[in-house]
Amino acid sequence: MLEWIEANPLPLACQKCEEQQQRYFAADEAEKLRMEQEEDFNCDCGSCEHGGERFYLSRKDELTLQRKAAEKGIERLQRKIAAIDKELASME
Repeated sequence: MLEWIEANPLPLACQKCEEQQQRYFAADEAEKLRMEQEEDFNCDCGSCEHGGERFYLSRKDELTLQRKAAEKGIERLQRKIAAIDKELASME
């Protein structure tokens, strides 16, 4: 299972976001609505352009994913070669 590691210390952008998130959770509904309408309001690491700076995979997990991707690539190429061989055989 992949494990995401949180950077320590947090990147500067994430530190600002954490502060903004704390203000948001402490705010009343009207203030929350006002904050949500601001252009720079974002407290969702999943949709933030800095999410990859805050959370990263261990080198072992990165290599595991690269290996799996390479295996899938080999399987795709083998299917392509088989299809080519089949078409070539039908031409003889």
